[in-house]
Amino acid sequence: MEERGIYEAEFLDGLAPFVLEELVELGATSIKKKENSFRFRFGKSPEELYSLRTVVAVYRFLPYDISRPRALLGDYNLRRLVEAITEVCSYSEFNSFRFNAAGKNSDVFRRLGHTLRSLTRLRFDPDGGGLVIRVRREKTNNGWEVLLRLSPRPLSARSWRVCNFRGGLNATVAVAVNSMLGISSNDRYLNAMSGSGTILIERALAGSWTSLVGCDRDSFALDCARQNIKAAGLKGLDILEADATALPVPEGSFDVVSADLPWGDAVGSFNSLMELYPAFLTEMRRVISPGGRIALISHDLKRFEAFLRTQTGWQAKRQLQVFHGGHNPKVYLLQRA
Repeated sequence: MEERGIYEAEFLDGLAPFVLEELVELGATSIKKKENSFRFRFGKSPEELYSLRTVVAVYRFLPYDISRPRALLGDYNLRRLVEAITEVCSYSEFNSFRFNAAGKNSDVFRRLGHTLRSLTRLRFDPDGGGLVIRVRREKTNNGWEVLLRLSPRPLSARSWRVCNFRGGLNATVAVAVNSMLGISSNDRYLNAMSGSGTILIERALAGSWTSLVGCDRDSFALDCARQNIKAAGLKGLDILEADATALPVPEGSFDVVSADLPWGDAVGSFNSLMELYPAFLTEMRRVISPGGRIALISHDLKRFEAFLRTQTGWQAKRQLQVFHGGHNPKVYLLQRA
């Protein structure tokens, strides 16, 4: 790869297939998988990369054939870095920068920070700078890599999230959940136990719909969801205060259901989950039309999978394990038999 136009998209473990699909659709080329990232070439305006929904963040990538970060202070290496910073600042507004690197508090990085401050006119804020500059060792060729995050906040930190709710789902996982369910404008869609509305909002932003309903028995969560829905500029979504194990709706009211089940840590308790699972799936079998689909997220994998083996009314279609906030939950895609 030549240097110009190279980027790296960082994502949560487990979401690689969804990220790859997005990158290809957007027109990325020369895509190479790293650990939890894809490195790729992008010939269009970098601003188009802001539309990626399954990535945590996107970075401008710079390789350096140097033995230690101190060499970044050399004339040629420094000019390359300043040019890249100027490029990134031309399509996103930054007024400060910080380093994300081993030894970021060392004399070398303090000197580099003050030097970049004088050359870029950006304020050097070691703790809260908007432009994140990652400096890391290249694992195979013993060089170093510099990555400049394109946005002041991670792309996964949605601008519509004005109200946070304990135990809320990462938006990139919510996109994957909806992708697994399939996006169809004809589906009658329910987001059960909707919390602050992450899965519901991401479905609304993914394409047109016939009916989108979110339900939760917690009035605070519903108020939080309403705030986020308003911030997202969405209208026409229905919010229902109801227990997902006893919904006030007729049989077969929905074709597609998503649900982020309590994990027993931030929300609910482990002892209550084995009562919740059968009650919830029994009610979902009532309200989902024949052949309808449901995507469930659970962290209590052993007990949920043991329970799932006892079920005859559902067909398991797919499983996806992701890394999320120190946990490794699974998304289970089931179809009503």
